Amino acid sequence: MNLRRIFLVKCLVVLFFCVKGSANEVRKVYGVLNASVFLNIPDFDKKMPFETKWFKNASVLMKIKNHVQTHYRKGDEERFKLSDNGTLQIKHLVKEDSGVYTVQVHDNKGVQQVEKKLILSIHEIVSKPEIKWICSNKILTVTCEVKQKNQPTLQLFRNNQSLHVNEAKYVNDKWKIEYKNKILTGKFQCEVKNDVSTKTETQEIKCSGLDVVLILSIAGGAVVFVIFLALLIYCIRKKRAEPYEEQVADEERLMQIQQAGDELKHRALPQPPAHGPQKQPRKQQRLPPQSQSPHQPRPPRPRPRTHPKSPNHTKERS
Repeated sequence: MNLRRIFLVKCLVVLFFCVKGSANEVRKVYGVLNASVFLNIPDFDKKMPFETKWFKNASVLMKIKNHVQTHYRKGDEERFKLSDNGTLQIKHLVKEDSGVYTVQVHDNKGVQQVEKKLILSIHEIVSKPEIKWICSNKILTVTCEVKQKNQPTLQLFRNNQSLHVNEAKYVNDKWKIEYKNKILTGKFQCEVKNDVSTKTETQEIKCSGLDVVLILSIAGGAVVFVIFLALLIYCIRKKRAEPYEEQVADEERLMQIQQAGDELKHRALPQPPAHGPQKQPRKQQRLPPQSQSPHQPRPPRPRPRTHPKSPNHTKERS
């Protein structure tokens, strides 16, 4: 009988501590950065408590008693609101709002009815992840990265099946996970999530087995070679064109000199005779137009008039 009683007592003690632990269990609440959150009173049936008081990290935050709100910290009037049913609303959440919140409910006689604790955690919405891949030596390397300050949960899938990857590393303000395998094709999906948001990125990868780095190197070398060849052809043509340009310039100069000489010949005056004075040609040029040169024929002289009746007189005399 004593053994049965001892066993029963032990069971009752264990059950009491389990019930007490569940009653005093701390509830976790998550809020989004720059958004609002509502802190309700857990397991409270009454809709209109007489007095509700909220604490943050053991310091009084605010209370409502008989529909009258009281703030205990300056600057919280706009961000903290307390409704009649005891729900606490926090607007424009910041990192400093994280912490342990305690709520106490009293009746109109001052008797405490409820005391609960909540842990508030503030998180920012995760960014969209990015999938990068490299094919090298017939091995596919897939990397999923996201730009985030707080560490999120990163997970990689292939054809909707979860893959075993290494632990996330924080490099250059980014969290990264990496997966390597000889399977060169598939539909890969990267999932990034935290307690308040989830985002995914999907990409179809078909790796031909060639080294992407080698392909890029060959392409870059080809581009550099084409540029070098174009510059070389340009320099050769320029050097060959210089003598031709000089020859063309010399020919143009000679033509200009010849044209100038022809113009001077057309413009020059006739040379005077060697035995005459220098001014004689000018005087001959200024003679009136009536003067004629000795080589021209002289006009005929006028003939004397004859008497037409002379033969008649000779006839009469005869």
